[in-house]
Amino acid sequence: MYTQFSVASIISRRAYVILLGLVCLPVLLLMPINKRTRLTSYMYRCWSQTSTKPLWLSRLDHGASRR
Repeated sequence: MYTQFSVASIISRRAYVILLGLVCLPVLLLMPINKRTRLTSYMYRCWSQTSTKPLWLSRLDHGASRR
């Protein structure tokens, strides 16, 4: 039902998040906390995604907490 991403896709996604974080770091420090939280949450979701399955569903399958 859900497809796994290839290793190359996962590595390129994580490289994108690292570059986005480095470019946005000066801006992040000056942003209000609510906008900063939304952007870092987006970057975390991009970093963690390894399949087309929603992240919250994969965490439920593994029984992981949201820490």
